[in-house]
Amino acid sequence: MHRRALLAAALPFSARAAGFATRPVKILVSAAAGASLDILARAIAPGLGQALGQAVVVENQGGAGGLVAMQQVARMPPDGHTLLLTGDGLVTLGALHREAGFDPRGSFAPVTLAVRAAQILVTHPGTGIADVRHYVARVKAAPGSLNMGLPGWGGIAHLINEMLNRQLGLRVEYIPYRGGAPAALDLLARQVDAIIITLPAVTEQVREGRLVGLAVSTARRDPALPEVPSLAETVAPGFDVESFQGVLAPAGTPAAVVAELHAGISAALALPAVKARLTELGYEIVAAGPAAFAERIAVLGERFGQVIREAGITAR
Repeated sequence: MHRRALLAAALPFSARAAGFATRPVKILVSAAAGASLDILARAIAPGLGQALGQAVVVENQGGAGGLVAMQQVARMPPDGHTLLLTGDGLVTLGALHREAGFDPRGSFAPVTLAVRAAQILVTHPGTGIADVRHYVARVKAAPGSLNMGLPGWGGIAHLINEMLNRQLGLRVEYIPYRGGAPAALDLLARQVDAIIITLPAVTEQVREGRLVGLAVSTARRDPALPEVPSLAETVAPGFDVESFQGVLAPAGTPAAVVAELHAGISAALALPAVKARLTELGYEIVAAGPAAFAERIAVLGERFGQVIREAGITAR
């Protein structure tokens, strides 16, 4: 059977019949090109386009840590033709910026909670830091001397750093970036000493030995990099934070359109080549629907909001 026919067959009949898309659909990615969000967007775009019968265009907008993309999509017509692909920044930025120009729970219609992934603490081989215990010892020996790149101020990597620093009594010097891709590039160039970043963004660099994986943020090791231990099993008992990535539409998008989009994204994620590529990089494919995604946003809003308040993180 032709690939497009396979995708169409995976959609519920009512969603296929809706056929809302009358022109190309844009996925606005709240990160720079090359970031983990960008990897996901470009992996699902072809399959979603085939399911909708329209071209799906990926556009990167990483300004202000993704805030610009969220503001833009929140203002777009709720017709399903402009989508937001984002991650935890949706809830962290919403909690950090009192006048963000959007409400994480009220300005968007959750479509698909696409994937989960660990965050990973990585360094450059040139630092001489061999493992996470060595990292902790280095930071404790000279507080504030280690330069920690942040993919975004107030983002999940920043919060994980604060949670870890508070649990272990550490202090690092933060260097904020406009996304994970530029932060990773500067780490590769030895402009910073370490970063915490979504694991799929650096899986290949760690495998090739260009970066050193010190620990993952989830309670268990990640199958994509099984040799990298977790923070919980090494230096921070009980530590467990995972990140999410998903697709949202502007609030008010009709339920039938949301259903068609969700079916198309889920079908794209189920394609063998897409599934194999994302899993290899360290994504866990979830493909959960609007209700589960909405619940996830609400729960993390409470958790991350508390971390932001307790750590005294303010907007920049």
